[in-house]
Amino acid sequence: MGKYKKYIWMAGLCCALPLTVSGQQVEPLTGADRLFNEGRELFLRQDYAAARQTLVRYTRQAGEKAWADEVDYMLACTAYELKMPDCREVLSDYLEAHPESRYRNRVQALIGASYFSEEKYMETIATLKGCDISLLSDEERDASALRMGTSYLKVGKLQDAAFWFAVLKETSKDFHNDAVYNLAYIDYVQQKYDTALQGFREVQDDRKFQKLAPYYIADIYLIQGNYAQARKVADAYLALYPEEKYAAQMNRISGEAAYGQKDYAAAIQSLERYHEAEEVPARLAMYKLGMSYFNTGVYSKALSHLGEATGAQDALAQNAYLHMGLAGLQLKERNQARMAFEQASRMDFDRSIQEQALFNYALCIHETSYSPFAESVTVFERFLNEYPSSVYAEKVNDYLVEVYMNTRSYEVALRSIEKITHPSARILEAKQKLLFRMGTQLFAQADYRNAIDYFTRSLQLGQYNQKTKADAYYWRGESKYRLERYPEAANDMRLYLEFATDKNSQEYGLALYCLGYSLFKQKQYNSARDWFVRCVQNGRTQEASVAGDAYNRIGDCYFYERRFEEARQQYAQAVVTSPSLGDYSLFQEGIVKGLQRDYAGKIQVLNKLITDYPSSAYLDDALYEQGRAFVQMEDSENAIKRYSLLVQRYPESELSRKAANEIGLLYYQNDRYEEAITAYKQVITKYPGSAEARLAQRDLKSIYVDLNKVDDYMAFASTVPGGATFNVSERDSLTYTAAERAYMRGDIAGAKTSLTRYLQSFPQGAFSVDASYYLGLIDYNQKDYAAASARLEEVLRFSGSKYEGKALALCADMAYNQKEYAKALNLYKRLADRSAVQEERLQAEVGALRSACALDDRAETVTTASALLKQSKLTPEVRSEALYFRAKALLAEGQKKAALADLTELAKDTRNVYGAEAKYLVAQTYFDEGETAKAEKEVLEYIEVSTPHAYWLARSFVLLSDVYVKLDRKMEAKQYLLSLQQNYQADDDIAGMIESRLEKLKSVK
Repeated sequence: MGKYKKYIWMAGLCCALPLTVSGQQVEPLTGADRLFNEGRELFLRQDYAAARQTLVRYTRQAGEKAWADEVDYMLACTAYELKMPDCREVLSDYLEAHPESRYRNRVQALIGASYFSEEKYMETIATLKGCDISLLSDEERDASALRMGTSYLKVGKLQDAAFWFAVLKETSKDFHNDAVYNLAYIDYVQQKYDTALQGFREVQDDRKFQKLAPYYIADIYLIQGNYAQARKVADAYLALYPEEKYAAQMNRISGEAAYGQKDYAAAIQSLERYHEAEEVPARLAMYKLGMSYFNTGVYSKALSHLGEATGAQDALAQNAYLHMGLAGLQLKERNQARMAFEQASRMDFDRSIQEQALFNYALCIHETSYSPFAESVTVFERFLNEYPSSVYAEKVNDYLVEVYMNTRSYEVALRSIEKITHPSARILEAKQKLLFRMGTQLFAQADYRNAIDYFTRSLQLGQYNQKTKADAYYWRGESKYRLERYPEAANDMRLYLEFATDKNSQEYGLALYCLGYSLFKQKQYNSARDWFVRCVQNGRTQEASVAGDAYNRIGDCYFYERRFEEARQQYAQAVVTSPSLGDYSLFQEGIVKGLQRDYAGKIQVLNKLITDYPSSAYLDDALYEQGRAFVQMEDSENAIKRYSLLVQRYPESELSRKAANEIGLLYYQNDRYEEAITAYKQVITKYPGSAEARLAQRDLKSIYVDLNKVDDYMAFASTVPGGATFNVSERDSLTYTAAERAYMRGDIAGAKTSLTRYLQSFPQGAFSVDASYYLGLIDYNQKDYAAASARLEEVLRFSGSKYEGKALALCADMAYNQKEYAKALNLYKRLADRSAVQEERLQAEVGALRSACALDDRAETVTTASALLKQSKLTPEVRSEALYFRAKALLAEGQKKAALADLTELAKDTRNVYGAEAKYLVAQTYFDEGETAKAEKEVLEYIEVSTPHAYWLARSFVLLSDVYVKLDRKMEAKQYLLSLQQNYQADDDIAGMIESRLEKLKSVK
């Protein structure tokens, strides 16, 4: 570095050169020369503004400038000194204009200084490396060296920075302490704390560094574990400079040092001040603040601050999570504790902490019965696999058996048990229960065949638990009944009654009821009646509807045995027991009175049905039977009125066709020929192809013959398909009969050919409707749905045919399956309106509901679902479906209160998919309405009851995180999302929901 001194005089010479040249001048100064000399003098006196102004005037007056190099140099320098925006451009222009200038080195240094002032450190380095700073004056040389060292430091090149600061330390008086401070900082960064401490202490009294050096001194003492000195330096600093930039960090150091001394009260005081001052506090400091609260028993604060230390995957986060869990246990916040232990158990930075966390996580799950995604089984399995020699292993084994007995994650538990080579009796008992519960879960989803399989496996396992065995017989019987396997169902119900441990239970009474029904469906009325009687007398059914229905079935059994008085008494009792079922009871009671020839009584009872049950499915039946009663009483006028009312109100009902025909017959029998003709013509034209139309046409022909108006009849008959002849031709009849017989004996190909030939030969034949129906049925069974639809729609052109109901059902199903929902809706509604059979009508209404929903026809969906739900004997599956579709339609229409009622009822059973989604929607609706407390309660309840439909439970977890964010409980929100992320494995949109929310929670303080 001695060359610095060697060239100092050269720089001075360069600056003085213009003065020397000027001194040789002997002629008088011109105006321009005078301006040059004045500008130069002002420049040398560092009056740069005045110098620049004078030199600019000189350049305007001087022609061919004699001193161009010097003038441009001074102008460039003044631009830099005056901090003009374009100074660097001016300096660069100078170098371009005077490439051989004696000032080139200094101008290059000034360009470097300009870059440095703008914090462009890479450009500073590159520029200063392009000049020889040893040729500069001492002051500028040292300033340039400081800029080089600082620039290298700023870009992270610590070794290069240290070189320049070392040079400065040895050669510069003015920048000696700057060099010492920066060298100490480099040592600090490189963890050379002893050397760094020496450097910082050397400059701590320098006014320039007296507010900076103490921070590093205190921090080094803290790092070295010299807590007393760290606190001393930090506290002294805070006493002198409480508002300075480093005050927050000094509070941190003082607090962490106090923590190291186990002075937790002082640590809390200092670290809280630090926490308040820093927007994003250091994780280690927050860990120590949380642990200070933990060690002083303030667990709520411990939870909060330890949570701020968990923003990474490292040993610190693992330890923080462990103590968050322990704090949660102390606060009896087991959900928070569980989630914290779970996170700690997922990290393996410290195996002993992982073991402790995993054990506590398992305990929390076991004690809270928390297992939305089968954690209750998997966590204990995981513990035994990872820590087979743990001191906790024996306890975990015992807990696992309890988990098997109580878990709702049946499939996972069964897979776990299958891994056990020699299961104990308790494990096998648990397996027996799990197989049974898996069966009930499938039953709730209407998957009866697979449910039967699980019930059978449970029964095959043995009799480790008699109640489980008995229950398996019961539910297997119920499943077989739903599949219409009535003899098998009856057998299982008998076995249940044999093994049942509680003869007074509700289930026992229902078994008697189901056994009665299984025999009733087999038409074993005498035996069925005995079991229904036992049901109402001995069974402890708590539902009036079941008892009322049993009385109805007892009445039916007596009815089929023609013991009409006993039947009537049972129907009357059914009305008293369960008024909701009274329409059927009253209808049957009316039928019995008719059989007993009490026609007035029959009419009276049926009037009560019509009055008390205005929405009953039996109203058309009641009107028809009243008409028949009036006929029996030879009261034709009232009979006609009743029949007419039936036709008017229920034009699509099968009974309306019969009633319309009866009206014509009554007029005919009473010699009211014109009215009879009108009535019969209505039957023929309104219900072409029906049996009633054929009867009407026969009677109509007789009337016209009696009236000697055969030509009138022929004219009318010619307008009716197949009606132009008096008799069915023999060829027509024989051709169709041959084809029908081929179909009946299973010769489908032959039948198809014959039926097609028949329609070609007799397109308007007497049996054209029959032929079209059978051809449609053949096409349907051969999956030629387009041809089937065309054939069956031809059948539907003849309203009232005996095939109308079946054709409507098939056409509706095909339209629905082809996604022609509008067409399907119309067909299902027609089928429901005309059907006199309750089961057929119910299926049609369900089809209409599904079609309306697929069309997003909300009004129709609500109307159809509401009509369905008014029926008293809906299966649980159909009821759930109707509630679900109605709720969704109401939600879409903004009728949240009404929707919530349906959803709440559905949510009572989360085993089926409707209940699973409903439970989530209830919580979401509360959240949307701002009722966060209710939303939280609903989700936590959902987590407790769980569901086999994991997607909706996962959506509820996401919703719960939204609830906690809204309640400003962001740490809990984050914990639930992390837990969901680690336990939910399905490939769907849940992962995206989690990621987007975790991204927003990254900066949680």
